[in-house]
Amino acid sequence: MKYTHIIFDIDGTLIDTETAALTSLQDTIFELQHRKIEIEDLRYTFGIPSEVTLRELGVGDIQAGCRTWNDNMKKYFRTISVFDGIETLVKELKSQHYRLGIITSKTRTEYENDFLPFALGDYFDTVITVEDTPRPKPSPDPILKYLELTGAKKEEVLYIGDSTYDMQCALDADVDFGLARWGCHSVRHIYATHYFSTPKDVSYLLSKNTDAYSEMPWLSWAMELQFIAQAGLTYSKDSFDIERFERMREIAAEIMSHKSGITMEHVKSIFCNEEGFQTPKLDTRAAIFQNSKILLVRETNGTWSLPGGWVDVNQTIKTNTVKEVKEEAGLDVVPVRLIAVQDRNMHNVPLYAYGICKAFVLCEVVGGTFTTNCETTHSGYFALDELPPLALEKNNEEQIKLCFEAYHSGSSWQVVFD
Repeated sequence: MKYTHIIFDIDGTLIDTETAALTSLQDTIFELQHRKIEIEDLRYTFGIPSEVTLRELGVGDIQAGCRTWNDNMKKYFRTISVFDGIETLVKELKSQHYRLGIITSKTRTEYENDFLPFALGDYFDTVITVEDTPRPKPSPDPILKYLELTGAKKEEVLYIGDSTYDMQCALDADVDFGLARWGCHSVRHIYATHYFSTPKDVSYLLSKNTDAYSEMPWLSWAMELQFIAQAGLTYSKDSFDIERFERMREIAAEIMSHKSGITMEHVKSIFCNEEGFQTPKLDTRAAIFQNSKILLVRETNGTWSLPGGWVDVNQTIKTNTVKEVKEEAGLDVVPVRLIAVQDRNMHNVPLYAYGICKAFVLCEVVGGTFTTNCETTHSGYFALDELPPLALEKNNEEQIKLCFEAYHSGSSWQVVFD
């Protein structure tokens, strides 16, 4: 992933302040104007700078109003909490040497009073508050200030927030925006580069190799030519068009052969060997646990993998998972939960010249024992910190870690998919 700087909004993204902010605002307006505004009618103000909010609500003395609001906010501090998964996320990102920043509509005093008590401040290298720029969000000024202070390039920055103000700030600053759906009531009218259901999804995105073809663009070109040619041969009726599409397929194979060193005959047998509309292949992998350790099987080449393989034409994801576990591990299992569906070339090496969707499935054991077979020579259960040499073309440490997370999350697990 290209990002090296991850910037966060505070309210609704790092910490849940909605109840405290809106209830204290309601109290403030009642004190200053002797009128009660329903919380739902104040919700639109969440994330807007305090001074702007009070001005829109008709408060005359803005500074006095801010002081009253801050005093009222303290009464509801007990309702403020860090969103689940945020602390784990920022610790993980920091350990992976990402530069972390904050851009907030809070004043410096509000930042110190509302955020620093949660002991997360040390993880962030740069903090931009509302006083630091001429214009607050949704203006791009806060992000532009961040770029100026850090020297970061726009393409290196991902800004994560929960509102249309955050979206507009990122859009006008020309940086990618990630919507923190865990703090957002509705995605309507919020256009983002990425949509994150949980903080864990941020880690997942950053672990993917979305630039998999950048070092071998010829592979992407050859795959697309082969795809277009195969579709053309499937649907074309004109003999001249068919001839052109056959030549296009030949060119795709020539590119593959020339750049990879594989003979034309072999390339054609694995790359140009299908008829009909080309779609990704489907692979299943079973995650089976015993005493908090995961089952792996040893391939004939000595590397280890989760039991699994291609989905047969007459099988479903569930039935194929059961079949592959029986064949490779000797166990009878019940699939209980889908963990993830991944684009293989975003996660595994080497790159393949065709698309593969990998489905990871959590299973429970009914019975059975391992017996040596034509595909695997041994099986064993392993902790995450004692994994043997892995068959990286089938599964890597990040994918197995994902299986551990799903196992420990139980029924609360949310399926991850590319």
